[in-house]
Amino acid sequence: MACYTANSILSNMKTLSNKIIIYDDVCPLCKAYTNSFVNLGWLLPDHRVGFSSASSELLASIDLDRARHEIPLYDTQTKETLYGKEALFFILGEEFPVFKPLFKLSLFRFLIHGLYQIITYNRRIIAGSKAPISGFDCAPDFNGFYRWLYISLTALVSLLIGLANINVWTTPIIGFLIVIGIGIIRSFFIKNFIKKTDYYGHLTTVLLVMNIIAMMAIFSGLVLSILVPLGAYWLAWRLR
Repeated sequence: MACYTANSILSNMKTLSNKIIIYDDVCPLCKAYTNSFVNLGWLLPDHRVGFSSASSELLASIDLDRARHEIPLYDTQTKETLYGKEALFFILGEEFPVFKPLFKLSLFRFLIHGLYQIITYNRRIIAGSKAPISGFDCAPDFNGFYRWLYISLTALVSLLIGLANINVWTTPIIGFLIVIGIGIIRSFFIKNFIKKTDYYGHLTTVLLVMNIIAMMAIFSGLVLSILVPLGAYWLAWRLR
């Protein structure tokens, strides 16, 4: 068994040593999970490359338009590229073969595809990322359906958490609600449809974060009296 396990690990390392993952290096979410692949030893450090620093030869080897929406995993030997959930399924499947049958189930693939699309089309909204100073900018196209789906889901989850915490929110929330009200009123003056949806995306993201903080707090008025004004200030600055 030990010999088999060791051979399996070596085989996986050999397979993944040929793979290069190219990620959105201005997106904290993308940085975090691709860096975890390296820290866990699943990918070689120099095989994790940011789009803004990727060589022209590497970028020419992949479908750039598709890569902006689905993270590419490029094979240096076969010259083939896996994109999006297929790239993630491949990495996870090589490390955890027991999950390979799950990755083939139609319902599971459908659910993961939907979740992946929501995140990838809104990743710059979720993280508040800006375009890189230099190099290739892999910002996704605007997709109204997935943008408003994200806004609706985050608003709904935020509302449910807020209702559950209704006895927790005390006086400090008044200041936060005032800033939110001002933020909503300000949106009426944004004429551009895409900019307005970006604005609502940022707004609902901040609302969700603040509600999660309140839920995780030790239900202390002192804690909320510090966190809520800071959150309100951040919201005012982020939506300025």
